[in-house]
Amino acid sequence: MTRPMLGWAALSRNALNRAEAQLVADAQGVRDEVGVLALHFGYANRFFPGTSVQQTRLRYALFVPWQLLALMRTPGLRPGQATEALRQAEMDLARRLPDVEGEGTIGRNTVKHDKPVSIPPSQSYWVALNQWGILSRVGDVVPGRRDILSSLHGWREAGTGRGELTDDEHRSLDPRPRLFHKDLPAPPSDFTRGKALDFALTDAEREFLGKRIEDVSREDKQPAFLSVLVQKEAVPTDGQQPWSTELRKLADKSDRAALKRARDAAALSALARGFYLACVEHLKDTRDKRSSSTLHRDLLPVLIDRYRDRALRLDLDAVAADGVAIGRLGSVLGAVQAWLRRGAFDPGDEKLRAVLAKWERDRKGDRRARLPLNAHAEAARRDWKGDKAGKAVPIGYRWDLVRRLLRDLHGVG
Repeated sequence: MTRPMLGWAALSRNALNRAEAQLVADAQGVRDEVGVLALHFGYANRFFPGTSVQQTRLRYALFVPWQLLALMRTPGLRPGQATEALRQAEMDLARRLPDVEGEGTIGRNTVKHDKPVSIPPSQSYWVALNQWGILSRVGDVVPGRRDILSSLHGWREAGTGRGELTDDEHRSLDPRPRLFHKDLPAPPSDFTRGKALDFALTDAEREFLGKRIEDVSREDKQPAFLSVLVQKEAVPTDGQQPWSTELRKLADKSDRAALKRARDAAALSALARGFYLACVEHLKDTRDKRSSSTLHRDLLPVLIDRYRDRALRLDLDAVAADGVAIGRLGSVLGAVQAWLRRGAFDPGDEKLRAVLAKWERDRKGDRRARLPLNAHAEAARRDWKGDKAGKAVPIGYRWDLVRRLLRDLHGVG
């Protein structure tokens, strides 16, 4: 039998970041005009490994393995049928979970029209299954979702399994690698009986997931902030930020410093995007002679008053020490800080506009950039609707999701 680890392909971190950037933009209905999502990815992946913007509730990290194990037990299921079978199972799962806005059911609306989930749980939670150690490794390799679906019967189930052939020391004689962690809890009986489901964890599920997340580490092999929050049984309140005094004191020295920089980087990101939006409005009015909303220009002084001090405190050179690679974005953010120091706060500031215009043109191309002073940019501004762009706010590093996951883990509504 061909071992299933052969032919596996791994996505690079940059590829995953680009994919999530698109997902974030689509989910928020805006584009990342200034490129600040590089900060988001870097710090979110440092503090909260395994999380993704498309995740909603913690129990999906068990739903996905249970569905794959159910497919493994499906009589007569051929490898080429597994993908479609999983798609149907995920649609069925969405129908059985709460049909309530904000509850976190993935695909709640699309399945009402008998359409598959656009970004199914098995896709958005795969990074969690990997980084939380729920998905088994074979050597140093973790299989991809597509690889498993193409060779489901090349794996054995979690645990020892009934009737499994073992040697005198109870070691498995089955040559197939185990698909999931040996302690994966069994699904409730309702899971395979088509009954309604919810996101409440059983004690066994809570213990299993807690132990898996407690083992998550940063790149320097020290416990990640997420694992520390689980170990300390932290349950963040609605208004509590990850860099709040109460939560930050739980972190080690390295993460305490990184959390402060993440807070300041979030403030600087809001001002960078705030200037961009205000500057587009300014150009549309003054250069293009097209009446435009003043929404973003009116908001800019509010953002400056609220975030200027923190934005200026950020040491951009120290960001790299946190494992956050921002490349040329660093010089752009430095230009925003220089604009703040000049103190005029003009949304038409030519020095900052020129820096952002070049950065935007390099990232988007001539026809999509809005800040350059040319015909292409004027055409791009013509179709731009300021009231549809969304207001500038600090980046959040997936904290709203992490707060929800921690509450799920501790059974807090």
